[in-house]
Amino acid sequence: MKLFTPGPIAMDPETIALGGIQAQYFRTPEFSRIMLDCTAMLKTVLNTPDDARMIFLTASGTAAMEATVMNLFTPKDKVLILSGGTFGKRFKQICTIHKIPFKAIDLEWNEAFRPEILDQFEGAGLTGFLVNMCETSTGQLYPMDAISAFCKRNRCCLVVDAISSFLCDPFSMKDMGADAVIISSQKGLALHPGMSFVAVSKEAFEERCAKNEVRSLYFRFTDYGDDMVRGQTPYTPAVGIVNQLNEKLSRLIKQGIPAYTNGISELSMYFRKNLSGKTQFTIPDYYPLSNCLTPVFCPKQNAREVFALLKDRYDIYITPCAGEIAPFLFRVAHMSGQLTKQDIDELINILRLLSEENV
Repeated sequence: MKLFTPGPIAMDPETIALGGIQAQYFRTPEFSRIMLDCTAMLKTVLNTPDDARMIFLTASGTAAMEATVMNLFTPKDKVLILSGGTFGKRFKQICTIHKIPFKAIDLEWNEAFRPEILDQFEGAGLTGFLVNMCETSTGQLYPMDAISAFCKRNRCCLVVDAISSFLCDPFSMKDMGADAVIISSQKGLALHPGMSFVAVSKEAFEERCAKNEVRSLYFRFTDYGDDMVRGQTPYTPAVGIVNQLNEKLSRLIKQGIPAYTNGISELSMYFRKNLSGKTQFTIPDYYPLSNCLTPVFCPKQNAREVFALLKDRYDIYITPCAGEIAPFLFRVAHMSGQLTKQDIDELINILRLLSEENV
């Protein structure tokens, strides 16, 4: 099985080996040390401020998105959402459910975000900005420098969903001035699905999380923040994933984050360069792309058929799209350090064969 999917992604042998051991009891000093080590290493790879809080949630990325909105915002806020696809819309759904007032920048699937769009929102009394650094449904990478500068000028609480872009594109919470950053276990970290992690700035934690009335038992960040001081969570964590996280972060830090990210970038560029001109399939050039995945356009409106043939005939998994773009777009992810250029050559050769078969 070859996974060109944006989560779960191909896992390292060391990570897979840890998945087969007995999970230890976690209310112990030994497990607390593992959690505290993971906290320190996550803060290093995200380049958070020293006093940022790390929240460990045994939950999906969507749950972490919702929990972050619940803890940082109230109906008294006025939030701006950049919505260029499925996951931007998810922030809109969350704010609607929790009655958080918002304005949205709605982009078509093939429309690039332009920083000058923000001009109309200058001085508009916004208190928050929600953005997916990479819109995973289309691969668009947003210009975080422009968004960060806007938030600093307008004193907005900046929440960044970095779930897909983490470890694929250069990232620094500190340089970005983000108040909260969300990542998940099954994406760039290449762990089993089931955990998400939120880095929260000291100011956002004290001025928002600690003062907001969060109508939830499980997702109240202040409880997690208090428990993480001693290396624990209020509720049962995914112990096996924590063990995987500890081992993976240790290796990443030894290798160096820039070196790892550069490797993912090389894979993405290799795929894009070598696909061009060799098949009927093309890569949209409407907007900047994240290194994490490449959207591929199907002129015959047969993206679902291509997905099914690759899966059933070759045991290769790409990622279909949803909604109106599903007939003509699929995605090829490059997020795993286990993928090679030979794997990419194999995929491109099969896509070429499908082109010749007139699929």
